[in-house]
Amino acid sequence: MVTREELKRIARLAKLSVAAGETDALLSDMSDIIKIAQSIDEADLSALDCGSENDAARLREDKVAPPLPVGLILSNAAQKRDGYFAGITGSGKPG
Repeated sequence: MVTREELKRIARLAKLSVAAGETDALLSDMSDIIKIAQSIDEADLSALDCGSENDAARLREDKVAPPLPVGLILSNAAQKRDGYFAGITGSGKPG
């Protein structure tokens, strides 16, 4: 169960304002969410194959390949400059 003090602290940390009339409903919703999380945490997963320490062995091997041509990479860029993507600066001008 989430207390009113915990709710106030969570709201402050998340920079949220909670209207006085919403407190009870929010406390109930948060408690329900915690109950769901706890039921998931308590579920018996012993019959599931959740992988093992050897999962890394099943990953593909990295292969070095030549890079794509810069022209191809930049062909759909709205803004480009000197062979790089150019974004919009805070002034709204291409940077």
